[in-house]
Amino acid sequence: MRERPSFTDEIKAELANVLPARPCCQHAELAAIVGVSGQAGEGSQVTLRLSRNAVARKVVQLARSTGGGVSAVRKGPSAKRPSYHLRLTLAPSLASNDVCCARASVRGAFLVRGVLGNRGHAYHFEIVGARGYGAELSRRMRALRIPVGELNRRGSAVRYLKGAEPISRVLGLIGANRAVMQLENDRIVRGMRGDANRRANSETANLDKRLRAAFEQVQRIRRLARQRTGLRALPAALRETADLRLAHPRAGLQELADRAHLSKSAMAHRLRRLMERAPGNGLIPSAGH
Repeated sequence: MRERPSFTDEIKAELANVLPARPCCQHAELAAIVGVSGQAGEGSQVTLRLSRNAVARKVVQLARSTGGGVSAVRKGPSAKRPSYHLRLTLAPSLASNDVCCARASVRGAFLVRGVLGNRGHAYHFEIVGARGYGAELSRRMRALRIPVGELNRRGSAVRYLKGAEPISRVLGLIGANRAVMQLENDRIVRGMRGDANRRANSETANLDKRLRAAFEQVQRIRRLARQRTGLRALPAALRETADLRLAHPRAGLQELADRAHLSKSAMAHRLRRLMERAPGNGLIPSAGH
């Protein structure tokens, strides 16, 4: 059975089809791919090993469109985990320090060395590249006002982002528009689920509080009934309220009020008066709910 592509795979498939229109951006993206890979050879000759067919095709296209060339393309022997070995000749770079080239650089770096956590999990974006390219990648990301984090991991430079908002923004900047829509949709769904859970928890807490209050009222009324005068000494309105609470020990305040044909505030007032006469154990001082 074929495995479902990861979110990272989906993003890279989308970015592999984004070809910059401006020559400077084409140079910037190719330079980032080469730099983050850390596979530069002698002079203008570089060797790259790529794991995705679509990315390999784009690199070949970029090399040719920037005035360079491809002298060798070799596919790795494994069909399950294919790899593509490219031998490129690079033309002199025309990349600039403009924002457009910064976007192209980040796109190229993510294409070959980027990872994004699967949707539904914690939002984490990172590019793991050659340590010698880390400073340049940070400079490009900061040019886009991206709050990039930096660390070194086992000899590699890691540039990372956390949080849905900055990740969604950087994906939009590098051209992964479908991924942005998916992320935003996930954020909405997760937000709705969170709101529903909070409401459910609040309702559960209110129910627990109501049941505890009702239980305390029933216990105190029963203790009052066991006294010598019992409930007979109560005024008729309070005796009716006591009988109603004993008959419906789990009912809420509104339900008791409806059964007695009273307003909610009137029933709460009767219960408070009743609890003032009934001996308590000090656990729940309020007679409401």
